[in-house]
Amino acid sequence: MARLRLRTQLLIATLVIICGLLGSLLLIVRHTVRSEVDEGVRQSTNDSLRAFENVQQERELQLSRTAAMLAELPPLKALMTTEHALTIQDASEPLWKLAGSQLFLLAGPNGQVLGFHGTSPRWKTNVAEENLARSMEQGEDASWWYGDGQLYRVFLRPITAGTEAERRQLGLLAVGYQIDATVAEQLALVAGGAIALTTGDKVIASTLSPADQHELEQLIQKSAGAQDGTREMDLGSDQYQTASVVIHSGPPVSVKCYVLMSLQPANASLRRLNRTILLLGISALALAAVLLGFVSSTITHPLDNLVAGVRALAVGNYTYSITPRGSSEVAELGEAFSKMRGELLAFQQRRFATERIAAVGRAANSISHDLRHYLAAVVANAEFLYEAEKLKLNRDEIYEEIKTASEQMVDLLDSLRELAREESSIAPIPASLNQTIRRAVDAVRARPELRHLEISISTVGEMDGVFDPKKIERAFFNLVLNACEATVPSQGYVKIEISSLGESFEVRVADNGTGVPPAISGTLFDPFVSLGKPNGTGLGLAIVNKIVQDHGGSVTLEKTSESGTTFLVKLPRAARLESVAQQAVVS
Repeated sequence: MARLRLRTQLLIATLVIICGLLGSLLLIVRHTVRSEVDEGVRQSTNDSLRAFENVQQERELQLSRTAAMLAELPPLKALMTTEHALTIQDASEPLWKLAGSQLFLLAGPNGQVLGFHGTSPRWKTNVAEENLARSMEQGEDASWWYGDGQLYRVFLRPITAGTEAERRQLGLLAVGYQIDATVAEQLALVAGGAIALTTGDKVIASTLSPADQHELEQLIQKSAGAQDGTREMDLGSDQYQTASVVIHSGPPVSVKCYVLMSLQPANASLRRLNRTILLLGISALALAAVLLGFVSSTITHPLDNLVAGVRALAVGNYTYSITPRGSSEVAELGEAFSKMRGELLAFQQRRFATERIAAVGRAANSISHDLRHYLAAVVANAEFLYEAEKLKLNRDEIYEEIKTASEQMVDLLDSLRELAREESSIAPIPASLNQTIRRAVDAVRARPELRHLEISISTVGEMDGVFDPKKIERAFFNLVLNACEATVPSQGYVKIEISSLGESFEVRVADNGTGVPPAISGTLFDPFVSLGKPNGTGLGLAIVNKIVQDHGGSVTLEKTSESGTTFLVKLPRAARLESVAQQAVVS
């Protein structure tokens, strides 16, 4: 993962801090506003609930007064003295209309209903008698009557006659109104919100739509047993702040009123506030990013100059200069870097000079050692040849020894000439790469110490090309010889794979040796690099690299491990002199 630049780190860190602080501030503002809105809605709901209770009390007081007034009317008292149900039923209708109530009942002292009028056809006399008997038993002046899914608020007054000392009861008057949608709408006007009146978990009157009313019943059923108070409630697509109050706790049923204040205006205000906060936050971040980008660029520009100098130094450019500037710490760091670069340049120059001298010494020592070895063989065999008759030695064998030593000296000198020659010296002609490599392998097998090794060759594709067969044979001779010398003598093998890939060849030379030592893996193709070979000059792979590059190809160490090493040689099918010359000029 790439490391971020200091400028980017500074910008990101500052923006993260600003985002955190700004986000926290905006969340606090939003939470405060939300709390204020919720408190306002709760206060409005409670005010509406109190207003509803006041209107309810006023209405009940008015109806109670109406009942008391009707109970004192002489016509009503005269009518009740007849104790005739049909007469009372017929004659009481004008009085019912005068009362303006939805329920009007006249009963005898024993509770028998003598006259009954109501706006709902679902209520019958028997339902009224049951509720009247319960109210008389409990001695109620005001009562809730319930039956057949309908709820009434009823006020009862006795009908009496005679003086205070001789007063007797003629009967009982009951007037009331039904708790229905009309009542709910009237209460909603006062409360300023939606109204729902319930008995148990059933809504008997509300200003809600049928779907919302059904959903409210389900929510009431789920929250059965919960304490009364204000809470939020979702009905349909709207959200409400809900408060409830128990109007009557029974019997016959418990009556509860729900006041629902819509949160849609408050939510709309909060959405507008959220958009405003979001826009302000984005604007603040954009402005902060611009300002911080300018500030961070100003602060880190001297460091960028210093980084560029370090990078140049890392790739070996000791002439790249920087101008120390910026803060005192950065300027001091730049001056220290400039001083260090000068010291490294001087040290590098001294090291190069030392290495050149050491390289010349190693080359001279290696060449001197090899030439002395070959010359000693020539001198010794020349003496043997001079004394051959006296010592009865085979002159032909001595001659071959002299010839071999001379050829080895010539080969060493040709190798030095090949490495010293800067320009290309190849003579490309049409030839077969397979046959060329096989000749190199045969030359390696001719050595007595390597005859036991297994060397296999496999080919894929067309093997004809245009190259210098003698140079290529020499290159692969050195490469295969190097592979053979790296193997274990008793069980070593070398595997050569030749592949034709259109306009190029790929040759892999693999062995089962112990691998290339890490100490020389980076300088494997440099001259005089050898390890673990008592008779090695360190020129073999350097010559291979030189010949392959002269043909416009490349040789690389593809892989190496304790189980073996593989060299990869890539050669163009046709090594043209023009391209080779251009490559030599570029290199």
